Amino acid sequence: MPRAPATPAAERRAAAVRALLELAADMAPDQISTAAIAGRMGVSHGALFRHFPSREALWTDAVQWSTGELEQRIQTLSGQSFEDPDAEVAALLKAHASLVQAHPGLLRLWFAELQRPGTSPAREEGKAFMTRFRCRLEQVIAIGQERQWFEPDLDPAELAGLLVAVYQGLMLQGLTYDSLDQLGERTEKAVRVILRGWRRRPPAAAGPAAAPGG
Repeated sequence: MPRAPATPAAERRAAAVRALLELAADMAPDQISTAAIAGRMGVSHGALFRHFPSREALWTDAVQWSTGELEQRIQTLSGQSFEDPDAEVAALLKAHASLVQAHPGLLRLWFAELQRPGTSPAREEGKAFMTRFRCRLEQVIAIGQERQWFEPDLDPAELAGLLVAVYQGLMLQGLTYDSLDQLGERTEKAVRVILRGWRRRPPAAAGPAAAPGG
């Protein structure tokens, strides 16, 4: 379904989200003021607040934009064919990684929201997306299990959770060392290593029969 033409108000909101993410790439999100965002956009502080009733509303818009982008990337993958379940799982995680690499400020924003005490609309939006994302991974793994690609005693939900945890660890490493350049490649390698351990193995060949009277 084609998107509706952007209105000036929608364009201004999108510009505010871009400004927030650009600033978050270089500084902690909780240190970013709405005045700094307005300055980055080249508008007055009051003009910014005509589009966002509060700072929290802008943060929520940024998270909603990112989850919408990710949903589109995942939807695009749904129409593709993959060599095996390992490749599809890797593609899903790399789709996430590619957005993080394109907008490094997103990573700081996500982790800042998750570390906040209590709850917030932005935090809940991010949690809801990660739940859907984990379920998508679980579905791919379960289908692979049905097709006898993975071991029968595998728990798809547990493995999906492990993959997400490992990926989050790789994102944190990239954030710690200020380098996300290899996030996609490192994610794919980690996925291959983890899933290889759960790949269904052919039955062991029977040994030679003992000689009669032996």
